Amino acid sequence: MAEQSDYAGTAAEIQTIEAPQLDYLPPRMKGTPPKIGLIGCGGITEQHLIAYRDAGYDVVAMSDKKIERAQGRRDEFFPNAKVYEKYADLLADPRIVVVDIATHPAERAPLIRQAILAGKHVLSQKPFVVDLKLGKELADLADKQGVKLAVNQNGRWAPHVSYMRQAINAGLIGDVTSITTTVAWNHNWTKDTPFNNIPHLLLYDFAIHWFDMANCYMTGRKAERIYAATRNLIGQEARPDLGGAITIEYPDALVSMHFDANTRHGPRDETLIVGTKGALHSQGPDLTNQTLTLTTEQGQAFPDLQGAWFSAGFDGTMSELLVAIEEDRQPSNNPRHNMDSLALAFAAMDSAQKGQPVTAGSVTQMHDDWLAYPESPA
Repeated sequence: MAEQSDYAGTAAEIQTIEAPQLDYLPPRMKGTPPKIGLIGCGGITEQHLIAYRDAGYDVVAMSDKKIERAQGRRDEFFPNAKVYEKYADLLADPRIVVVDIATHPAERAPLIRQAILAGKHVLSQKPFVVDLKLGKELADLADKQGVKLAVNQNGRWAPHVSYMRQAINAGLIGDVTSITTTVAWNHNWTKDTPFNNIPHLLLYDFAIHWFDMANCYMTGRKAERIYAATRNLIGQEARPDLGGAITIEYPDALVSMHFDANTRHGPRDETLIVGTKGALHSQGPDLTNQTLTLTTEQGQAFPDLQGAWFSAGFDGTMSELLVAIEEDRQPSNNPRHNMDSLALAFAAMDSAQKGQPVTAGSVTQMHDDWLAYPESPA
């Protein structure tokens, strides 16, 4: 049996090598970007607009049911943009080629449909839909109308996630055999927001990013079963369960996720991806500050990543859509690929409800009681 010092000695012998140059940054069009309209001007759209402004994109119109929110976003980011009180007027604006729909899910699907029928390319906020059948109908409609539809699954373009995706696609670590993710942060800020009334807030609105990452890392491989457990953690202030553990079983691989959204001190975000030829390890105190290590037989590389999830992630989702329009192809964040990620999330929520493993792909829609408690908290 090897002594502990043997392992330490082996680690000490690993050589530092130059990090491979991978195309992990948001893509860029060759031509002039088309004009963009924004429907829904809530809190997260600040990040959308920061990214679009910094990328040089032209947002020419905004709409929100609370017109003062649209006016505020216009004044801060795109002073020459027109503000529409009615989204139908924005969709009728002939200048607009692409519409970013950033409303809540309940009202999003009808807006996506109307935007497609108006001949606009669409970037949908995530989670895309609450029913996969509806998602397929929207994807089919976009194809029929000759427009592109993409999902704002912005975690894909967080620099560390994007680099790891590209490294896997390039075969640098071989076939993925396991993924282990731990995310610890404080999500109690949701106690004073509408999010506080979503029972599966952790899995539905937040962990969807990591289900989507797993779907990307596994590059087309199909999961077999999913087991998820969530718990209300001692001392938490928000109503939904803030603790979660998920296992996704593949025929020849395993994905494990642990979430603690009640972390008051010492937040952490860490992912280890092990492959047959190497490993990727990303770690840091939060979503935006990550150090990445690539280890192979040749040695260890430490890519010097540029940017951060906020706002590179939001840049990436829109930029991928724009390049797809220019190249007349499906964007990589297209709805059909994203629905594979949603299927993982739906199965996880079903498993958490039942307290037992669920067959992957067997759950095609969210139940009403997963979206909202029967009554709002007092």
